[in-house]
Amino acid sequence: MDDTLQIYSLKTLWTPWDEAAILKMNHQSRAELAKVINCEGLLVDLSMDQHTEVRLGVAQNGHTPFQTLKRLSEEDLCITVKDTAKKTLLNLSFTPKHSH
Repeated sequence: MDDTLQIYSLKTLWTPWDEAAILKMNHQSRAELAKVINCEGLLVDLSMDQHTEVRLGVAQNGHTPFQTLKRLSEEDLCITVKDTAKKTLLNLSFTPKHSH
């Protein structure tokens, strides 16, 4: 992970400029960040990315909103994304801090 990705991976306060910068990155960078970021709005945007790797990263991320994970688990065209979102939902159901 390069320095720019490292900075975004640790970010807790997001601006519209931060979100725009990530959306302009190449799909490998978006995929890497989708696994670790905590910005729910950006995760929703990335969940509709044309690249499977990016949607897979979103499906793996425990910060992804419940409804987004549910949609990915039911409607994504890639079976791997569907299955991964289902696993993440199952893991979150055992975590008391996550609200449904």
